[in-house]
Amino acid sequence: MDIFNILNDKSCTTNLVARNKDDCLKKLSHLLSTNVENASEQDIYDSLMEREKLGSTGFEDGVAIPHAKMKGLSEFAMSIAISKKGVDFNSIDGKKTHILFTVIGPEEETEGHLQILAQISRISRNHNAHREMLNASTALVLREAFIRYVSGAEIKKEEKGKNKLLMIVLYEIRFFEDIIELFLEKGIRGVNILESTGIKDQLSNIPLFSGFLDFLGERKEVSKTIMAIVDESDVSSVVEGVEEIMGNLDTHTGAMIMVLDIFFTKGSMEV
Repeated sequence: MDIFNILNDKSCTTNLVARNKDDCLKKLSHLLSTNVENASEQDIYDSLMEREKLGSTGFEDGVAIPHAKMKGLSEFAMSIAISKKGVDFNSIDGKKTHILFTVIGPEEETEGHLQILAQISRISRNHNAHREMLNASTALVLREAFIRYVSGAEIKKEEKGKNKLLMIVLYEIRFFEDIIELFLEKGIRGVNILESTGIKDQLSNIPLFSGFLDFLGERKEVSKTIMAIVDESDVSSVVEGVEEIMGNLDTHTGAMIMVLDIFFTKGSMEV
């Protein structure tokens, strides 16, 4: 099953009206219950409320992603709701929420939850997708506006083959969150992050070379190196995904991707 199959127009609305966060969660639970067989509206509401106690799922730019893992569910379900007036959802930036994605799924399917939430998060920050969803005239148009930006990554991993070590040296730290979400979408686990610096930072401590630092430019030399074991068949799609986020890496100087053969491994980076 992929994300295309867990969202239908019956669980979408372009006219959500709610007095407050609690009222909003009740209406989202009702909306989502139309797409779920093994959980009642009250069950969904209770689960969403339990998750909200851990911290609000109201994020920036008018987006909220309430979600919950539920016992007894065998499949994922998702809804999208648009509030024209906006809802006070206790968002991070303190602004009203206008787009609400709700996701519930089996308690044991942690990886599936991560992939779905990562993909929703990425799409919600796409300005074109954001605008199209807010301007959708019907539930069907709303669903299509979202689906148009889905990458097609499957929720459950297919059988894999030969592994590679993929490394991304990233100087443009503003892209870090998007790249990590890309990894989650692809179901890549055991990602390791290293904090590092470039040669300019090291040369600044050597008096002999201090006069040549301008030659190396003004860019901040702090970087992150992202390391992960990926299937050989996933390498191209990961590289394409990074370039969708950052632009053409042949002309972009903010990152470099390396893919290496693995001759021996023992143990795992997964926690």
